[in-house]
Amino acid sequence: MTRKFESLYILFSDISGSSSIYEQLGDRSAQEIIGQILTRLSDLTIQFDGKVIKTVGDAVIATFSSLDNVIEAAKSMQMSMICGISDKADLPPINIHIGIHYGTIVLDNDDIFGDAVNIASRVADYAKPRQIVATRAVVEKLPPHSGHLKKYIGRITAKNITGEIELFEILFGNQQTTMVIDSREISEALFCASLYLLHGRRVISVDANRPVVSVGREDYNDIAIKYSWVSRTHAYLENRNGIFMVSDKSSNGTFIYPDNAEPVYINQREHPLVGKGFMVMGREKNREDEENDDVMDIIQYDVR
Repeated sequence: MTRKFESLYILFSDISGSSSIYEQLGDRSAQEIIGQILTRLSDLTIQFDGKVIKTVGDAVIATFSSLDNVIEAAKSMQMSMICGISDKADLPPINIHIGIHYGTIVLDNDDIFGDAVNIASRVADYAKPRQIVATRAVVEKLPPHSGHLKKYIGRITAKNITGEIELFEILFGNQQTTMVIDSREISEALFCASLYLLHGRRVISVDANRPVVSVGREDYNDIAIKYSWVSRTHAYLENRNGIFMVSDKSSNGTFIYPDNAEPVYINQREHPLVGKGFMVMGREKNREDEENDDVMDIIQYDVR
């Protein structure tokens, strides 16, 4: 097989706390049970048109070309563990944790390599037992009203991975019912609000589907601003249940200029955005900014 590059969904499904299973059951029984679990996870991968790349230790590594299939496969894997594995009365509770990422991978001799594979592995390591965790690269591809409920977790850094990774939990089973009930208690108006950002000729929206946008000097940010006074990761623009916040993480701070209010300077602090205005990263505005529409360290904003 020749080496090729392809953009796919990568899923790592790992058995949680397998060492305790060996301690409680002994090597032979534990290997039998773990083998049954890996077979079940592999069968579900194939059932949802995925490809099992390999099993490593107590984990199944698989790829999918379809977003819906990878999420349904992950949910089915978790639900299958609830149904039980064996009739043995002394079998301890066994859970799995799943990580999903989307990116370009290298396929070579039926194996996969690349940064996207490493990220998927780190995401699985972060996931807790009975949890499905996905990166923003996955959830931002979910269409509106897809039926797949998600919950924002936060950002992490991982060894040998450049930048931060934004994580979301994909809900399944009873978790989805709980999420729907909780959502009814939140004002419907909050789900209608969006923060629109204009940077150059790009328009980016911050809303329920994309709750966080990062700004900074490095290319891994959603909005990259290549000036020395802008920090590598300068600020985050976040949707917190319909309240839009600027969270400054920089050395030089962020200057906020609302249309109908006094300017605000924040440094290592947060500030809400309301109405319209613009932000300047790392410096105050000057007269040239008013005469030039192409200044690239300025971001216009509009909350509506």
